[in-house]
Amino acid sequence: MFLPENIDLGHSDEYNLSIRLTPDGFSFYIYSPADPSIFHFQETSLGGKLSYLDHIKKVIFDLGFFSQVFNKTTVTTVSAQYTLVPDAFFDRKKAKELFHFNFHNPQGVVLSETTSTGSLHVLFNIQEEMHAFLLRNLWNPVFHHHITPLLQLFEKDQKAWDTPSCFVDFHDNCATIICFAGDKLLSANTVPCLNPHDTTYYIASLWEKLQFSQTTHRLCLSGEVDTQKTVIDILKKLIRRVEYVNLHPKVMLTEIQRKNLPTDIQAALCV
Repeated sequence: MFLPENIDLGHSDEYNLSIRLTPDGFSFYIYSPADPSIFHFQETSLGGKLSYLDHIKKVIFDLGFFSQVFNKTTVTTVSAQYTLVPDAFFDRKKAKELFHFNFHNPQGVVLSETTSTGSLHVLFNIQEEMHAFLLRNLWNPVFHHHITPLLQLFEKDQKAWDTPSCFVDFHDNCATIICFAGDKLLSANTVPCLNPHDTTYYIASLWEKLQFSQTTHRLCLSGEVDTQKTVIDILKKLIRRVEYVNLHPKVMLTEIQRKNLPTDIQAALCV
């Protein structure tokens, strides 16, 4: 496997490894927390010959270095199945019960993580066999959900504004939509983004439901905006203040990487 010359896996403990699991894909990146110039991202689509789990196993075994000792190893799950629980109402012993309340017969292990402010707990699930396999074959992995870095990124952006904001991140044939009024989180959902008219209708309906102003409140876009030109053109006719989110990762990225890397990855690299 090709890695940049400045990455020496003989010193893997100097690098952070992060894996990203999507419903139909697998990617990873390696970077140095001490040297912004050291960053490598690679992704692969999953074929139809193997099951999702077997394909992930094959990729990890074929590449061969995932079990090495890294400074930090993380796994991010991208999915629409997650539940946000305010800290005041969170009980770790009831995490599974809380998660199952919102989803009919969900499969797998229910995991949780806390946002950086500690105000919210994110509950999400991952296939049980996948979870067990990754625990066995990675060095002390920490599991995350893609919504968490987006919440933290958009909450930080929102603090600079008095007006309510709706953030829409396009990724993986989905749109993750997060709305704030002041420092209050109003909603957070991830929906399919396959039909531009359905996507536009969902965003416009949410805007109306939250009683957002079409002239003064902000619509902030990020992610795969180039693939959503039809949606964005319609939204610009409905909403006056359409802006684009600025990201400032702490690693050196090429222009192509800045354009194509998922927002949740870039958000995690901003911390």
